[in-house]
Amino acid sequence: MNLQESINNWREPVHVRVKRSDETYQATQNYVVANLQRLIELHNTTENDEQTFRLIRDDIDNALRRYHGYCIKERIGAHYVQKKVDRADSSTYVFEHMIPNSTVREMLIAGIITPEQACNMPTCLLSREDDVTLKDKGWNSKTPDAYNFWKRYEYCFPVAGDFETWDGQQVNTQQTLEEHFEYFGI
Repeated sequence: MNLQESINNWREPVHVRVKRSDETYQATQNYVVANLQRLIELHNTTENDEQTFRLIRDDIDNALRRYHGYCIKERIGAHYVQKKVDRADSSTYVFEHMIPNSTVREMLIAGIITPEQACNMPTCLLSREDDVTLKDKGWNSKTPDAYNFWKRYEYCFPVAGDFETWDGQQVNTQQTLEEHFEYFGI
């Protein structure tokens, strides 16, 4: 059978729409964690091929962003919420990686954090105004301290008493990354 015949005989499949549920979130986590483990192994076994390294880093970024979008942003909004944002009005905030995603990726590749931890790094619904301040002060894509992740915000605007968890608990902005993982059961 030639290409034209194959195309003429082919029927595009109709995929079932999946309704979000605890099972779909778990399936997404399982898939992304396994994929991240595969990508790290591929990275660690690749030698002297900068283009392949770049492609692997891109794949890791895409996997993390997909997980963060589906399992964090679309499920709980973000781990942390600045009190002055209106959760019902997305024009008042940005979904922000409190530790830049590129830093998360590099810590994952280096073996400092696990794929599960990379998937659950702190995120925040941050006011658009403070997001601009973060950029203006040069902290848009870097952090002074990944372990004490609130420092990045402290360098730009007041944080004490201004944040809560996604479920409304007051946040101690001296909290460390380790305490973040403990709080969220990672």
